[in-house]
Amino acid sequence: MLTIVVDAMGGDNAPACVVEGTIEALRESGNRFEILLIGQEDKVTPLLQQHDLTSLNLRFMHAPEVVTMEDIPATAVKTKQESSLVKGLKLCKAKEADAFVSAGNTGAQMAASLFVLGRLPGVLRPTIYAYFPRIGEGLTNIVDVGANVDCKPENLVQFAEMLTIYQRYAAQIEKPVAGLLNIGEEEGKGPEFLKQTYKLLQEADRENKINFIGNIEGHDILSGKVTIVVCDGLVGNTILKFGESIPHFLGSLLKPVMQKLVVSGQLEPAAAALAGQAFKDIFEPFDVEKFGGVPFLGVDGISIVGHGRSSSRAIKNMIYMAEHMIEQRVNEHIAEVLS
Repeated sequence: MLTIVVDAMGGDNAPACVVEGTIEALRESGNRFEILLIGQEDKVTPLLQQHDLTSLNLRFMHAPEVVTMEDIPATAVKTKQESSLVKGLKLCKAKEADAFVSAGNTGAQMAASLFVLGRLPGVLRPTIYAYFPRIGEGLTNIVDVGANVDCKPENLVQFAEMLTIYQRYAAQIEKPVAGLLNIGEEEGKGPEFLKQTYKLLQEADRENKINFIGNIEGHDILSGKVTIVVCDGLVGNTILKFGESIPHFLGSLLKPVMQKLVVSGQLEPAAAALAGQAFKDIFEPFDVEKFGGVPFLGVDGISIVGHGRSSSRAIKNMIYMAEHMIEQRVNEHIAEVLS
């Protein structure tokens, strides 16, 4: 049976939402895996005592220290060896667990994953991607989205290769399509860094490691033209945070307009309610909680990170993501290609 370590102290709503999401995952899945919840005993145990756990594959481990969102990643990993983050990853390194899940400090989790688990053979730098909606069916992934700000061309090529493998085996996309985000579609566009990246991506395409269609522009991200958008972490993280702000921004514009129409009698309250629900449905593809979190691609183990604002639903789906990564043997496929 698979054992998944869940960081009870990770996230803005921890540990309450983590405990709820963990129990939901076990009950919904029919106990098809075991969960080891790790965190501060005085905070987690009272929450666990509120539930009937007799039939659940759930264990608890005490970890006295917590890596907070304010901690400097590298410093926290070195100085907080008894934290739920570090202890949980060490269990995976020792093969006492199969995966680690946390909604805590992303930078610290990346640093700890590198320090404790190490890299897969052939990997220069691990990376992290994000989901974006698209016109038509399926989803687009952007890589990198903040794990690597200062990238070399060969780093971006490996990101595309690793995400291609992930999409083939974990997302069941038969032929992933990668595009390099640039200021124009022409081959000679952009700074020297992107020109070099373009050539290396072409080479990877000729070696059948990726399916590269060339440069793409910002308007192509949501169009469905590609399944993989390649960029450095600074650009990717900026796009990600901008995308996350779109539903709230448009909602804040819509609400006063709808209220004004209702007050003036131009729109019935029932019609306004329907319009509001339609608006929510339109932006459902932007809901990151249905995926829960994403794996760090390139580390020698399964380390899943979620949004700091993760709810119990997101925690539950992160656990499912960890299970899926193990079953699809994504890391083994990455190692086979890159080594």
